[in-house]
Amino acid sequence: MALSSSGLGSGMDIDSLVSKLMNIETRPLLKLQQKQQVFESKISAVGQVKSGLASFQAALKALQDPAKYQTLSSSSSDKDVAEISAGAKAPVGGFSLKVETLAAAQKLSSSVFASSKTAINGATEETLSFSFGTTSGATFTPLSGSTQKDVKIPANATLEQVRDAVNKANIGVSASIVNDGSGYRLIYSSGKTGTESTLKVTAAGGGSSPLANLTHDPAGTTMTVLQPAKDAVFYVDGLKITKQSNTVSDAIDGVTLTLKKEQEAGDAALKMNVSRDTAGIKKTLEDFVKSYNDFTKVLKETTASTPGTAPGEAGSSSPLSGVTAIRGIETQLRAAFGAATKNSGSYQVASQLGLAFAKDGTLSLDSSKLSKAIEASPDDVAKFFATGAQVDGKGMSYVSSTDKTVAGSYEVSVSALTNGYNQAGSVPTLPVSGTNAFSVMIDNTTVNAQVTGTYNSATELAKALETAINGDAGLVAAKGQVSVTVDEDSGKLLISSVKTGTDSKVNVLSGLDFAGFAAASGVAGSASVAGTIGGYAARGDGNKLIGAVGTPVEGLTIELSGGTIGDRGSLTYTQGFSFGLDKKLEGMLGTNGTLDSFNKGLNASLKDLQKQQDTMAKRLEATEARYKAQFNAMDRLLAQLNASSSFLTQQISSMQKSSS
Repeated sequence: MALSSSGLGSGMDIDSLVSKLMNIETRPLLKLQQKQQVFESKISAVGQVKSGLASFQAALKALQDPAKYQTLSSSSSDKDVAEISAGAKAPVGGFSLKVETLAAAQKLSSSVFASSKTAINGATEETLSFSFGTTSGATFTPLSGSTQKDVKIPANATLEQVRDAVNKANIGVSASIVNDGSGYRLIYSSGKTGTESTLKVTAAGGGSSPLANLTHDPAGTTMTVLQPAKDAVFYVDGLKITKQSNTVSDAIDGVTLTLKKEQEAGDAALKMNVSRDTAGIKKTLEDFVKSYNDFTKVLKETTASTPGTAPGEAGSSSPLSGVTAIRGIETQLRAAFGAATKNSGSYQVASQLGLAFAKDGTLSLDSSKLSKAIEASPDDVAKFFATGAQVDGKGMSYVSSTDKTVAGSYEVSVSALTNGYNQAGSVPTLPVSGTNAFSVMIDNTTVNAQVTGTYNSATELAKALETAINGDAGLVAAKGQVSVTVDEDSGKLLISSVKTGTDSKVNVLSGLDFAGFAAASGVAGSASVAGTIGGYAARGDGNKLIGAVGTPVEGLTIELSGGTIGDRGSLTYTQGFSFGLDKKLEGMLGTNGTLDSFNKGLNASLKDLQKQQDTMAKRLEATEARYKAQFNAMDRLLAQLNASSSFLTQQISSMQKSSS
C-alpha cells in the first residue's frame, strides 16, 4: 500500500500553507459568527425584558378587583364571649354587645327501657311523625311553611333501630341512646336552636301505639324535656334583640355575630369594632411598586452603555443599548402614571394616592397619603385603581367588559327573561289564616296545593307558598321548581319558575286571591334575555345581556337572575388606572406588539445570518479543497523536476569522469 504525505516531493509544509491561507479566507465567516452572537444576546435580553414586564403586569392585575378596596376588619374585646365578622356593607365604627342568653335546641328524653336491644313495637311497621314549631304551655303551633316529617319504624324494631331510623331519615332531628344507670333512654335533639324549633312527635294510634313512649305532645302525653329550647337574647348599644340562633347575620347590616358565652348581669358589655382594612391594599400596592422597580432595573441593565475611561478607549454597552423601541417602554409607562383616569371619583392621578417617582426614576408609595385617601373615600380609591362596575338594581350583576366599553352610568331595561314568572297585582291582605287551597300551572304541570296556618308577614306567606308548590309530587316528578319572593319596593309576591326557556311558565289558575294574585297567565320565559343598556339595544345570550357592537356599551355583559321585565336599575362602569396601564402593557407584550415585533425582526436577521454562514462554509470548504489540490499538483511537479535535475546531474558527472 503506497503512502503519501503532502509536501514529500518539494519538502514544503502544504498543510500549514493551506491553513494560513484559510485563516484569511474565513475572516468574513468569523464576522458573521460575531454578528450572530450579538443578535442572540439581543434576543436573550428581549426575553428578560418581556419576563420582567409580564411580572409587572401580573402585579398590576391585582389592582383591578374593586372588592380589594372595600375590605373591612373587625374585632371583639372578648372572643370567648362573642366574635364578629364584617362584610362589604358593614358600617365602620364601634358598638357595645352584651350576651344575656344563648340560643339552645330542645332535647327530649323517653322513659326508661330495660334494654336497647329489646323489640318495642309489634310485627307491623309503624310511623313516627315529627313537627317543628313553638310551644306555649300546652299549646303547640307549627312553624309557618314547615311540613310534618315522617320516619318509618320497621316491625319488631329495637330502641337502637328506632334511633338509627330517625338519624338516617335526615329530618333535622338527631337521636341517641343514654344509659343513666336506671336503664336506657332515647334522646331526641332538635337540629335547630330557638323557640321556633320545638318538637311535637306523634304516632298513629296515639296513646295505644306501641311507640307511644317515644312521642311528645305538649297538650297530652309528653317526654321529659332535658333541655328547653331557648332564643338568643343580647343587647347592641342597649337595644334588646332576640334571635333563634347564636349566629346572627341580620341584626346589623353586613355584620355577623357569633355568640359563644352568656354573661352575668354585672359583667361589662363587650366592645365590638369594624374598621377599614388598609393593610391588604397597601400590601398589594407595595408589591406593585416593587414589581415596577424590578422591571425598570432589568430595562436599565439591558439598555445601558458605559463610555471608555481614557481618551480613545472603547466603552462597553448592553445588548439593547441604543434601541429606541425598548428605551421608549419606560417613557410610555411614566406617561401612564401621570395621565388622568376617566372615573367618576374624586381621585384622578396616581400621585393623589401616594404613588410618585424619585429623582433616580424609582417608584415609591406614600402609605400615609394612601391611608388618608382610603379613610376619606374608599369607593373613590376603588374607582381610581380598579376596573369594574357598581350595580344599583335588583337581580342583575356585572360580568365583564371590553376595551371598547366606554366608562359611564347606564340604565338597564329588560323586555324578556329566560325564567317565566307571575307577579301579584296587589299586596296580600294580612294576616292570612286558615286553610287556603289554590291551583297553579308551573311550566306545563298543574299543581293543586294548600297552605294552612296563620301568616302575619308577606315573607312568611311567600315561604309557605313556595314549600307547598315545590312539594307537589307531579312537579317533583317533572323536575320543576319555583321561588316565591316579596318585591322590596311594592311588597307584592312574585312566583318564578326555576326552569328556563320558552316552556318556563307560571300561570295562576284559581284560589290565590288571598296572596294578591288574580287568575291569569304570567310572563313566559324566552330562549334568551332581551333588553337595552343605556338605551342601546343589547344582544341576549342565555341569561346574559351584552352591549351591541358600535355602541358605547359594546361588550358590556350583565347577568340577569329572576325579577320582572321593565326597568331594572343602573350600572356604573369605571375604567380605572389599572385599565389604561394594562392596555399599554398588552400593546407591548401582545402579538405584533412592541416587543414581539422587535423580537421577530431579530429572529429574521438571525435566520438570514445562519443562511449566509451556511453558504460561506460551503464556499470555504471548496476553496480549501482547491488550495490543497493546487499545492499537491505543484508538489508533484517539483518532485518530477527534482528527479530530472538529479538524473541530469548524474549524467553530467559521469561524462566528466569519462572524458578525464
